[in-house]
Formats: sequence, C-alpha cells, structure tokens
Amino acid sequence: MSATSNLLSKYEKSAKINQIAEILKKDSTKIHLKGLLGSSLSFVTNVLFLKSENPFLLILDDKEQAAYYLNDLEQLINDQDVLFFPSSFRVPYQIEAVENANILLRSEVLNRINSRKKPAIIVTYPEAIFEKVVTKKELDKNTLKVSVGDKISIDLINE
Repeated sequence: MSATSNLLSKYEKSAKINQIAEILKKDSTKIHLKGLLGSSLSFVTNVLFLKSENPFLLILDDKEQAAYYLNDLEQLINDQDVLFFPSSFRVPYQIEAVENANILLRSEVLNRINSRKKPAIIVTYPEAIFEKVVTKKELDKNTLKVSVGDKISIDLINE
C-alpha cells in the first residue's frame, strides 16, 4: 500500500471526517474548515468529495495558494473532476486586454455548472469570483453545441 493510499485510508476512517460528511449531506449546507495545514486540506476535500454527491467550491486566499491546492487535488482525484476558476486577468484601462486561456478555463467551469453533469471541485480565489460572469440564459444563448460528425460552416462558427 502506498503512503498516499495509507493516508487516504486514515482520513476515510476518521470520525470527524465522517461527521462532516453527514453534515454536508443536508441541503444547502456550507462549512468553513480552518486549521488544516499543508496537504491535509486536499486529503479532507478528497474524502468528503468522494462521500458526497455535491459540487465543492474551494475559495483560497490567493492565486498561488489556489494553484497549489489544485495541483494537490489533481494528484488525488480524477483531474476531470477538479476545475480551476481563474480571474480573466483584465488589464486596467484596457477592457479588451484579457488572457484567452483564462477565459477558456472560466467558460469550462461555467459550462460544467450549467450542464449539471457529475459534480466537480472548483478551486478559485477572491479576485476570480469578484468578476462578473454571464447569466445562465446568456450562456445558453451563446453556446454552440457540436457533435462528432456534424457539418458546420465556417460562417456559422464566425457568427
């Protein structure tokens, strides 16, 4: 048994973790965990996520801390279930200057939430969630759904 598996096993058997898991099963429950050091937050989140059928939103202090925990969680959980919600890095006084990769990551998270697929863990930080996002109605209106084998004209995509 690897060291990681051994640690996960101990967290899974923890009475406190099981108590928190029961609390999370209640509708609209929000909890604030503090005092977890190093990767312990990742281990606790992993176990609680696997015991839950709800999405998780982790709001960390800053971008660097969010990236650290994102990396940790991707090592413990299927990386398809861990999403990063960054800020769009808009440049002040230059409304059009944005980081396209970050816009794509933000869109991926919003689409995952909108699609109601399997829950995910969303990792973010305050600057990212302070930015306005499109409404669900606007997102649906501006989403182009494409399937394998569909023939789509370039004009439609450009539009």
